Amino acid sequence: MRKLLLLILVFLTIGWTSVGNQYVGRQFFNLFNETDGPGKVTVTNNVITLTNGDRDEDYYVTKDFGSNYFGNFKHWVDVNVTAITADGNSSFYFDAISNADDDLYDIDAAGGDCIFLGVGRVGAGYRVGIYNVDGGALTLSTGGTITLGSPSYISSSRAGTVLTAEVYSTAALRSAGGAGDVDTITHTVVNTTFQWIYGLGSYNHAGTAKDITGTVSNLIIVY
Repeated sequence: MRKLLLLILVFLTIGWTSVGNQYVGRQFFNLFNETDGPGKVTVTNNVITLTNGDRDEDYYVTKDFGSNYFGNFKHWVDVNVTAITADGNSSFYFDAISNADDDLYDIDAAGGDCIFLGVGRVGAGYRVGIYNVDGGALTLSTGGTITLGSPSYISSSRAGTVLTAEVYSTAALRSAGGAGDVDTITHTVVNTTFQWIYGLGSYNHAGTAKDITGTVSNLIIVY
């Protein structure tokens, strides 16, 4: 049992293991596709940094896993948003899945499907949210408030048409399992299998430019 636990820890910490012709485990963002016309994104192995991103720009970092790859899944991801306009319309989007390598708003406007996480101003504070686009109809569920500049450690799992995001204050608490100490968010999502995963996504609805800055790191596909 100790050997098995050690192997699992090494797998989650260091790298990938193949499943068929794809991979689970830690994702290396420098092997993803990067679309960044405005030059706002910096990509390293494990970290994507967005600096002064605007809601009227396209920027996204994606990987093609093949048709129908993402059904039920569990992902781990760390996010730290350090600056965002408090107007309710600007958000930092990450850990998305879709069937097109495109801006998330364009998928929405075209009547497509996608699911993604985001951090934005909702009500009196900044919150992690689950966003679902079903045939061009966008819905959202959000959790408790978080603090800008403090990392959030997220476990996102899908079972059929329910996505659950456990939000933790530390990576150790996430590794230990159980409900998120910050919040547990659930949302009904579209019953679609997906091909593309995003480390970072944009939702370019041509609104007034707003500066959004933060990082997404350590994306791990658990299954």
